Amino acid sequence: MLTKEVMILRELLEAKKEFVSGNHIAERLGISRVAIWSHMEKLRSQGFDFEAVRSKGYRLTLRPDSLNEALIRALLPRAAKDLNVVVRDRIDSTNSEAERLLANGQEAPVLVLAREQTEGRGRLGRRWHSSDNGNLYASFAFRPEVSPARLSTFTLWMGVNICECINSFFRIESNIKWPNDIHIEGRKVAGILTEARMDADQTRDVVLGIGLNVNGDTNDWPEDLKVIATSIRQETGSAQDINRFTAALAGRIELAYEQFVSDSHRAALKEKWNAYDALQGREVSLLQGKDKITGIARGIDVHGALVLERVDGSKLLIRAGEVTIEK
Repeated sequence: MLTKEVMILRELLEAKKEFVSGNHIAERLGISRVAIWSHMEKLRSQGFDFEAVRSKGYRLTLRPDSLNEALIRALLPRAAKDLNVVVRDRIDSTNSEAERLLANGQEAPVLVLAREQTEGRGRLGRRWHSSDNGNLYASFAFRPEVSPARLSTFTLWMGVNICECINSFFRIESNIKWPNDIHIEGRKVAGILTEARMDADQTRDVVLGIGLNVNGDTNDWPEDLKVIATSIRQETGSAQDINRFTAALAGRIELAYEQFVSDSHRAALKEKWNAYDALQGREVSLLQGKDKITGIARGIDVHGALVLERVDGSKLLIRAGEVTIEK
């Protein structure tokens, strides 16, 4: 259920720079003018500010720069209207928090956001650098009623949709490196981590974790990250509105999830993967045990495996492993 603060923000955001009369807001929310002012004071304490003019009403003049739960909920598109949003200042991991919420009976879908993670993690148990610097640390939790076998393409499908959302919102060109890294000009800007709990024939819940370098200053990063990673701010030359982007991403993820659950995504996955594949036609290698396998990346198969073409023309399907671009 929407709070009165969120409802007030929606009214003011829809009006853009125009004034909204106090009577209009009072009638829409079913509260008094005094109550409106009280809720606005709560919003002011979170970094919002308003202009009030007699006989004209109110308009929004300032929004917080950091993640704000009320603002994100007010900005959510229709596709994400049922999404529960939780924002934490500092936690171990958004994936871990999402798992705890589900275990405690939280209704799905839920989006967990954090301004800082102390134990952010990536694929293969790696640590994700997660300082409080304006980046996006997010986990979407779902309870899909699909077989475990269906999940083989989940991360890939979500990955291409995240990539497409980034490109559309920030007007930049990113692509996806199989299976779960998003790059800009060969440098990592985002990582995806999917974790699921399953029974023998049913998926109990799925948590999709996303770490996206939005407003981080690359000068503040550890030396080993500066050469392999980048941020949206670095690529665009300016700080970005993380709340607006988070709301837009939530809408895209919710739509992509519905398409996945209904199994209507398969044809689109092939098309989108071909459009955003960072490895297509590149010489790549991976280690399997002590053996190094090299070949040309030729996209993915219907189950999400990477297709590797060997020197002799044979095709090898890679279902797991760390891929490195050779040339």
